[in-house]
Amino acid sequence: MKKIIVLLIIVLTIIIGCSKRGKQVEVKKVENAEMNWIYNIDSAIVSAQQNNKLLMVEFMATWCPPCKEMEATTFISKDVIETASKFITVRIDVDKQGDIANSYNCNAGKYGGIGVPNILFMDAEQNRIKHIIGFQSPEKLTAIMDSVLTEKY
Repeated sequence: MKKIIVLLIIVLTIIIGCSKRGKQVEVKKVENAEMNWIYNIDSAIVSAQQNNKLLMVEFMATWCPPCKEMEATTFISKDVIETASKFITVRIDVDKQGDIANSYNCNAGKYGGIGVPNILFMDAEQNRIKHIIGFQSPEKLTAIMDSVLTEKY
């Protein structure tokens, strides 16, 4: 019995030690702040025109692991939320709004598109500025948003 307990303690120690060595990413979260998503592309375009802002359109799916990871890490980042406030941010679920995703050529791979997540940056007249595909860390997405703003303004 003592051998089993000792063996369990050793195994648990190894498991805990290995899990602590894994890569940990520090995400600066904004308390009580979140992304201000619009779910209607037409409303978002009107808002972009009225407010003289660019659009940042995220095409995602609820079943998509990288989309879930961005939701849990990237889109709660203080820097991402602050920089995204300079855009009209739109979220398109490719399963629920497949016609919109298709019209922008931004659908999921299983629907013949480029895959999700993907983010399309456009001006209020729907001219494409930049299109990125795949998971984006908070730092990378913030840098991309800054470059889009710098390029356009």
